[in-house]
Amino acid sequence: MKRIIIPIIIAAVMSGCAPKAQNETAPAPNKGEILREILNARKSIRKFAEDKPVTDDVMLDILWAANGINREDGRRTAPSAVNAQDIVMYVCKEDGTYLYKPQTEELEKISGTDVRPIIASFNKFALTNPVVLLCSDYSKFARFSPEAAAKYGAMDAGYVSQNIYIYCAANNMATVACAPGMDNKAVQEALLLPETMVPLIYHPVGYPAE
Repeated sequence: MKRIIIPIIIAAVMSGCAPKAQNETAPAPNKGEILREILNARKSIRKFAEDKPVTDDVMLDILWAANGINREDGRRTAPSAVNAQDIVMYVCKEDGTYLYKPQTEELEKISGTDVRPIIASFNKFALTNPVVLLCSDYSKFARFSPEAAAKYGAMDAGYVSQNIYIYCAANNMATVACAPGMDNKAVQEALLLPETMVPLIYHPVGYPAE
């Protein structure tokens, strides 16, 4: 699977520099400047292009950037409280719902139901694009109080959400973090999730409308 890598020529464009001539040595891109450009481009976008679908390869890239495995010990691109790795990601589309499996970097179809109307009834713009649903598995915090589990889960979902934003900003894509209107109980029932798997944030993703 492709990683979130910004080629030198793209980095040069993002930093406002023209590519060097072939016989000149191009300076190494300044990572700090590249990050600043990406963060400067980060924003919430609610209007999506209707004629440019998100491919499966791009979706897998987004999910890896959001909360994929980036080290041999199994740790992730996003931090989590006490390394609980409680955030589980689902991709919700017209033809059903898919579970992201970070160990194999695959999407596994778990339901043929389009749950986007349940998740995004308050935000109609999310009904025509793939939606990344972030759930926290509170069972990973069983040794803590319910209040602490809710706090840790919300924190961890926020880290993953920001990674989705950063990927989209770096790749001229559109997204927005949403929560209003999501019927948690209905989502759990539709996807046969246990009560400890709590939906927290959803991200429609696509390309910005011109």
